[in-house]
Amino acid sequence: MELTIDKTNQIKVLEDFFHSLSTADKRKIFTAGYKKAAKPLISAARALVPTGKTLKTQKSIGSAMIPQENAILVGARYRNGGWKAHFLEHGTVERFRKNGGSTGSIKATHYMEKAYNETEDQVFGAIEKEWYKAIDRFITATNKRLK
Repeated sequence: MELTIDKTNQIKVLEDFFHSLSTADKRKIFTAGYKKAAKPLISAARALVPTGKTLKTQKSIGSAMIPQENAILVGARYRNGGWKAHFLEHGTVERFRKNGGSTGSIKATHYMEKAYNETEDQVFGAIEKEWYKAIDRFITATNKRLK
């Protein structure tokens, strides 16, 4: 007799598995999958960001987990010189001083949007793959503990 599992059944089994886990265990699985899957997006964004003399904005691009939402945030980190990254992403309009002199403007580059579009399929495929690996590691570790 051959066992056939379709996608719908697979999703149902995974859903039941996740509902049976504690919040901490869910967070571990999500964190493992998201952190590894975000690496191609981070690399692409670093390659596309306009660079200055110090490369601070480029070095500041990274990821951070949002544990309450089981999500990951990818972008420039404020403390590491990334506070100006939104100027590069969205640009600025020309502004003027009271004496009429221009402060200039920055042209939008949309580097994060381009990086996301380039790596979208790769990231989502990696998330799925890393979740399966994390679940497998979790099950193996749990079985070892129970023995």
